[in-house]
Amino acid sequence: LAQSINLVAVKLFYLAGLPASLKTAEDMGINSLSDISRYGLTLVIGGGEVSLLDIASAYGVFANNGVRNPYTGVLKIEDLNGRILEEFAPHAQEVLPKNTALTISDILKDEKSRVPTFGVHSALYIPGKDVAAKTGTTNNNKDAWTIGYTPSIAVGVWAGNNDNVPMKKGGAAVAGPIWNKFINEALKTLPDEKFEKPNLETDPIVVKPALRGFWQGNENFFIDKISGKLATENTPLQTRQEKVITNVHSILYWVDKKDILGAPPLNPQNDSQFNHWEIPIQNWWAQNRGKYPMTTIYNKPTLTDDVHIDSNKPKISIIEPNTFATYLPNQKINIKISSFGRYPLTKIDVFVNDTFLGTSNSILGFSFTPKELEDLRGENELKIIAHDSVYNLSETSLVFKVQN
Repeated sequence: LAQSINLVAVKLFYLAGLPASLKTAEDMGINSLSDISRYGLTLVIGGGEVSLLDIASAYGVFANNGVRNPYTGVLKIEDLNGRILEEFAPHAQEVLPKNTALTISDILKDEKSRVPTFGVHSALYIPGKDVAAKTGTTNNNKDAWTIGYTPSIAVGVWAGNNDNVPMKKGGAAVAGPIWNKFINEALKTLPDEKFEKPNLETDPIVVKPALRGFWQGNENFFIDKISGKLATENTPLQTRQEKVITNVHSILYWVDKKDILGAPPLNPQNDSQFNHWEIPIQNWWAQNRGKYPMTTIYNKPTLTDDVHIDSNKPKISIIEPNTFATYLPNQKINIKISSFGRYPLTKIDVFVNDTFLGTSNSILGFSFTPKELEDLRGENELKIIAHDSVYNLSETSLVFKVQN
């Protein structure tokens, strides 16, 4: 997407479907694509007409983390005495999930990703600023577009001839420099802002491997990297590794367009596009299968993780502070614990009254003074979470007293 490789957009449009895609476009403020019978897959590569105002406003939804604010040309009208005759009332509405908008912004602001197409420091590059940008060019260079935004402003530029005569160059070369100069000037008046990072984690229980970037296949299992055995509910994330059984197909083999997150279609070949997507994949795999490691059902372990079990968790107890003692507010308390277990401790996390105080890599290396606590009470709960070298966790707590 950052390199304007339109095949990605066309395929995603096909999976999402025309009605749902047009509804999303309308929600984002594009109202000129009302006749669904006129459009097909070419819609995402210039097959529909939109106004510059509408498309710039729609990109503003990405800038605003999925929230649309309808545009207006007049904010307020006052009479000669300053009395407000009419005033625009904003009507904000969330039309995209926040994380979807953040993901698009993260892609479109990535300078390194667009370099192969646009070159280093192209017209889309704004030094030292977080700016997302996208170009567009219609057939024969009749229209050139550049739309870009920061968290505070969205700017769109269209370039073309009134008589529809083709230009010599396209979007980045014609509209890009105009956009670059304008947004550079605008940013001088705006705060220096960064886009919030999207959450790129997806739940492997809900989202199938084929939708999480695994090209190898769609049937998976998880192992514990330490024991080499099947992961269980006790296997920590740090040692859990997903394996996908090699069975290479196009995404239409694994995804039913009517139920994207559901089970694979029973007869994927019935899809009119299936052969167009599947045959190139199979041709590529026939030429390249020897270059990649294969995972088969026979690689799936039969035994389960026996490292991360209750009997292997560290056994810890708190020696200091003493639950029977009373401490002064300015008295330094040195935490001491005893522990034993199959694997050595690597660190402890310390909490008082559910407030995190810090981490120590030594069981003797943490101290605090009660008066420094935000929520100091007469009776306070100290909680210790201990981590061992294989990421087993144990927790213990006690109550200690502080003199009022």
